[in-house]
Amino acid sequence: MKTFNKTLIAATTIATFGLAAAPSALSLEASASLATSYLFRGGEEGSGSAVVNADVSGEMSGIAYGLFVSSGDTDGTEHDFYASYSGTAGAISYTIGYADYNYSDDSADFEEAYVSLGYGPVSVTRYDNQDNDDEYTVVGYDAGAFSFAYGDNNQAGMPETHFDVSYAVNDKLTLTVSEPDEADTIVVASYSLSF
Repeated sequence: MKTFNKTLIAATTIATFGLAAAPSALSLEASASLATSYLFRGGEEGSGSAVVNADVSGEMSGIAYGLFVSSGDTDGTEHDFYASYSGTAGAISYTIGYADYNYSDDSADFEEAYVSLGYGPVSVTRYDNQDNDDEYTVVGYDAGAFSFAYGDNNQAGMPETHFDVSYAVNDKLTLTVSEPDEADTIVVASYSLSF
């Protein structure tokens, strides 16, 4: 019932914005990836073994939406629904979004609202859990094939802070090294395909 209600709310929102009247303008993209482990906010989810992910997403007039599915979370198979609105104000880019995380173990489900601001290669994003006081803030910097992220997290069971360096070897292969506080370094290779 919870999922049905969220689907109904999403459909109503899309209809309110007038998107339902212009289906020819809606576009969908899909991708799948294989990673050596599931890295989430500086923590290694699941057993640390390989994980398969899939994503179907679309965008229209600044509104992005999608579904993410993963095989390798601690709480079982994961499927997330997300939607956001992005735009610019002068040289500042912004995104306002919402994500609904769902797991095989229903007790682990949660929802987040987030706001992101960017200026050139620098971005700051703040996530607020809608069910409790958990918050996560990440500062990112993109430099060509490299990206850097510093995250500050107060979610139980996650590192308080982490620093990640990612390198896009090409448009399919990405290598990430994550250094969480008070935990071992995590190295993840991810190979993705777009459809």
